[in-house]
Amino acid sequence: MDSIMSFILENARFKGVYIGADKAIQDILDCHSYPLVIQKILGQGVVLSLALAQSIKYQGVFSFQVRSAGPVQSLFINVTHDKQVRVYAVYDEEKLPSDEDLTNESLFGNGELLFSVTQLGQEPYQGIVSLTGQTLTDTVLDYFKLSEQIKTDLILQQKDGKTRCLMIQQMPLKEDDEFEEVASLYETVDVLMNSVKDSELFTDKLAPEQLLYRLFHANDLTVYEPSVPHFSCACHKDQMKRFLDRLTAKEREELYQDGEIVVECQFCQTQYVFKHEDFN
Repeated sequence: MDSIMSFILENARFKGVYIGADKAIQDILDCHSYPLVIQKILGQGVVLSLALAQSIKYQGVFSFQVRSAGPVQSLFINVTHDKQVRVYAVYDEEKLPSDEDLTNESLFGNGELLFSVTQLGQEPYQGIVSLTGQTLTDTVLDYFKLSEQIKTDLILQQKDGKTRCLMIQQMPLKEDDEFEEVASLYETVDVLMNSVKDSELFTDKLAPEQLLYRLFHANDLTVYEPSVPHFSCACHKDQMKRFLDRLTAKEREELYQDGEIVVECQFCQTQYVFKHEDFN
């Protein structure tokens, strides 16, 4: 079930989010012929990107990019403020590990994870961290711990081509909060989150709000209206033409094949065809 459902616990001492994006991810995959390994890591990247994007306020585009010299050279994900998602991956299929060995080392080797937020009229924000731990989830958790210094835990599970994510974060202490008390509460809600079963995460018989109630009904749970992630690509022919217009006539001439320049969008695989008369 596709849903981004934010919630708070214990009188807003903690915030969290549930992420499911089955249709959005499948719509992305339908544009490509990615091998199973890439499909799985793409699913992980999409739900992690949605979880990260939900943790901040922005009006623009949040980008999540893994860069490496390993079998997967690039995984690039855009999430707009209204939860439009698009993705592409660059990889060497002959060097990909088995779909049971999805570690940072086997997929990326020594790589880095980049976060950026682009908003109209504001300077872009970018953060860069080295890939740490065994998985992308480990890297994201280290990012929150070391760079943002936000106490965070998340679980990410995959089953039968579907991906689910639950994340909780501690909010800044209030004036009358006792550190030890809040730490104990965090431990409690963290244990509850990690008690979730695959049978609960991946069933169509349990709506996200029912799942959250089952886990946190005793923890002053407030659930917010969900949003629905969906695949959408912002590419269009005028955009592609503006790129070609910036080239010199000689540079464009080198791109023609049989009298045409064919430009393909990496995100959705749409092809745009240009002829000489388009530049007169």
